[in-house]
Amino acid sequence: MKIQWNWRISVLAVLALAALETRSPGQVSYGQPYGVPPQMAYSPSAMTFAHNPGMVAPAMPYAVPASYAYGGPAEMTAMPSEGYGQPAEAACEGTGEYLLHDGHRHGPLGKYLGSMLRMLAPYSETGCCAPHWFDVHAEAVFMRREDDAPFRELVRLGPLGEALITTDDLAFDSLDPSLRLTGTWQTGPGSNLEFTYFGLNDYSEKVEARSSANLLYAAFDNFSLDANGVPVAEAEIEQFHQAQYQRVKLDSDFDSFELNYRRRWMGPTCLVQGSWLFGVRYFELEDRMQFFSFAERDAIPPPGVDSGGDALYDLRTRNYMTGAQLGGDMWLCLLPGLRLGIDGKAGLYGNNVKVNTTLTGHDPFDNFVAFIEPEALGNDKVTFIGEMAILLTYQFNHNFTFRGGYQMLWVEGVATALDNFNSDITERIPTMADGDSLFYNGFTVGAEWMW
Repeated sequence: MKIQWNWRISVLAVLALAALETRSPGQVSYGQPYGVPPQMAYSPSAMTFAHNPGMVAPAMPYAVPASYAYGGPAEMTAMPSEGYGQPAEAACEGTGEYLLHDGHRHGPLGKYLGSMLRMLAPYSETGCCAPHWFDVHAEAVFMRREDDAPFRELVRLGPLGEALITTDDLAFDSLDPSLRLTGTWQTGPGSNLEFTYFGLNDYSEKVEARSSANLLYAAFDNFSLDANGVPVAEAEIEQFHQAQYQRVKLDSDFDSFELNYRRRWMGPTCLVQGSWLFGVRYFELEDRMQFFSFAERDAIPPPGVDSGGDALYDLRTRNYMTGAQLGGDMWLCLLPGLRLGIDGKAGLYGNNVKVNTTLTGHDPFDNFVAFIEPEALGNDKVTFIGEMAILLTYQFNHNFTFRGGYQMLWVEGVATALDNFNSDITERIPTMADGDSLFYNGFTVGAEWMW
């Protein structure tokens, strides 16, 4: 065993010594220089010159230029001075200039601008041919709601006075936030199942009116006017007429659940790509309108004088929509990592409509408690829902992609609170309206995540 180990150590030592003898420090073997005939490799004078750069090249037909000397300084100076073996932002001595990745010299301002542009540039390693794909997507959607319900006056100062509260005061003009979440499950090359939730919004508007002289008149029973538009001598419902304080509040929200199958396609040059989808959707829309009125009177009213009290009109509409939809998207590659796209889908839905109304009042002196019995109306009909978004995506890295854009949503043929406001009390006839149209629009911002 000792003989074998001694033999192995001797062989390794000989090989190491041979390597040290054949390679001098700083010498790099580049092979045969371009343009030098092979015969020069066997010329003693040429080999002597190659290993001694200071010697003069011999005069012969195939003399070796000084710039081809292996390992000599002439070889290094012949190499390009920009972009080879230097840092990406090396300073050029004595010039105040900087060498950037593009191989050109720039001043200090150009250096900083170039650095900023590189920081702002999207992640481009995936290129334009990478499909628009994500595993999880989440975004905040800020939309306002536009309603085509007819204009109505709800509260006046006196039966023929100015309008203090109207349906226009209950418009959802602000951008209310909502949330959209999407998860995907790949089913094959270029295809996947998607589950999307859209909701968690809360549209709400409240308007108040006050009168110390008890001159607030509500729209119920035509502001206490007779058929000829003349104020009646004495209001029949003092809680809504001759009131001191009145408040109207309108709330709305929706929730949407989708299950879609999506199939992707790619254009021949990767400049344009997109997908088509089909699936099912459940969409629930709810409105609630509350009209509160308070009429204060003396603690011990004179005989025959209305005593006042408070009243609450509560109206709630619900739309339960289920149906199929078709859609798709298309994306234009502006540059690798930056895309502009349009996404849309639409469908017809069966809508189960519910309208519930209650109107209660309380007279603390006459012990009067209710005005009308609770009403519950319903209907089944066909509804349309359409959705479209114009989006811009910016890929931050391999996993994260930011997205944002303009979002639109149409809902046609639904029951809303303002459209179902019924002001008749003394001669009450229950009614229901389910043909309202809503339009939501605003902006969206979020991110996509890919494993």
